Amino acid sequence: MSIEWNYRNAAHLLRRAGFGGTPEEINRLVGLGQEGAIDYLLNYEKTDDSALDGILSRQNFDLTKIRPAQAYWLTRMIYTQRPFLEKITLFWHGHFATSVRKVARSEIMLQQIDLFRRLAVASFRDILLEVSKDPAMIIWLDNFTNVKGKPNENYARELMELFSLGIGNYTEVDIREAARAFTGWTLRGNQFFFNASQHDDGPKTVFSKTGSWNGDDIVNIIVTLPAASRFITKKLFEFFAYGDPEQAISDDLANVYSQSNYSIKAIMRRIFTMDAFYSDKAFYTNVKSPTELVVSAIRMLKGTINPTQVANFMSGMEQDLLAPPTVKGWDGGLSWISTSNLLSRYNFSNFLATSRGNGNTMPVETLVNPAATAPEALVDSFLNLLGPVETDATVKTSLVEYLQKGDNGSATSSFALDAGTVDKKVRGLTHLIMSLPEFQLN
Repeated sequence: MSIEWNYRNAAHLLRRAGFGGTPEEINRLVGLGQEGAIDYLLNYEKTDDSALDGILSRQNFDLTKIRPAQAYWLTRMIYTQRPFLEKITLFWHGHFATSVRKVARSEIMLQQIDLFRRLAVASFRDILLEVSKDPAMIIWLDNFTNVKGKPNENYARELMELFSLGIGNYTEVDIREAARAFTGWTLRGNQFFFNASQHDDGPKTVFSKTGSWNGDDIVNIIVTLPAASRFITKKLFEFFAYGDPEQAISDDLANVYSQSNYSIKAIMRRIFTMDAFYSDKAFYTNVKSPTELVVSAIRMLKGTINPTQVANFMSGMEQDLLAPPTVKGWDGGLSWISTSNLLSRYNFSNFLATSRGNGNTMPVETLVNPAATAPEALVDSFLNLLGPVETDATVKTSLVEYLQKGDNGSATSSFALDAGTVDKKVRGLTHLIMSLPEFQLN
């Protein structure tokens, strides 16, 4: 590592490895040093998160219904002291995209999310194996209909195409033979059940290896393939850093994958220590997903919003948690920015900035830095608070002019940071900053 460890880089790490943070949280990472900050985020089990249990229990969510189930997970993201754990759980949810629209039971979807949380940084082999036995996945890709003599190829195909290898790295024969290996992998009630009477235990040839393979064997074969090492490490790098990584980065991460026994934790540590992760190419180049947008804003502003309302806003932004649109998940990137969902983003920002009670509160008065009361300093303080957000002098000038104008838009002779100004102008400033193009980038 050769970068300077400073506030800007610590904030970047917290945005990507979590959902951003307050200046106090960022400064804590600065004080830990780069290695210490990465350790703190990756070794999340060492961080006490017991207060979250109390927050969740007081909400009394009905997890059999989709909106409360979404609100439950959003509450975890907003209040957790283990942000990386929830962030990588979100990654796995998009990678193994499974939807309540077909699974039909939100509590089974949350059971899958718990699996992602439990195995978040485990061996990729363990993750693939447990996902193959997950009830939501078995329903989603019809493996309960995969029986001896009539193999259903849905899961075997997506296992190779979307979950582990990518198009071009397998054949139709590999899919057909692997599907036979997964016969009999079904459900009893809401739990995985291996029905031996429906399993094809005959010889199968997959990736030129022949044996009486079962599903475990297929996973064990897949994770050893060079294509697997490149496929999953690229997806992780693109989610947490930037798209289309250079060949040297791909080679390096593939090597970490192979040498660490497919450890996701080792891969993430390598990504977070790369100079490329802190390069200009990585800063503010990924469009925030709706989840990243709403969770980061609430966390940074120490706001309180009814989590069901947050889920409603996210639906307008076209990201319904537990309900990805297809088996490929969300497209992400610029697809998050359309005329309709951009308006939903602005509406959410306005709602958060102007929340004053009835369960929805943004305590703007507690966010004003007493050492930054002049308009210029106030703008800089809130740009720092909300990211920091990096913008040009022209935008800063416009924000200062907004503060200096009266309620009717006319120029005023003086600026006084009194209670009325805080409640109106500072809230308005917060909304304007959250509406900047720069704030839409992670």
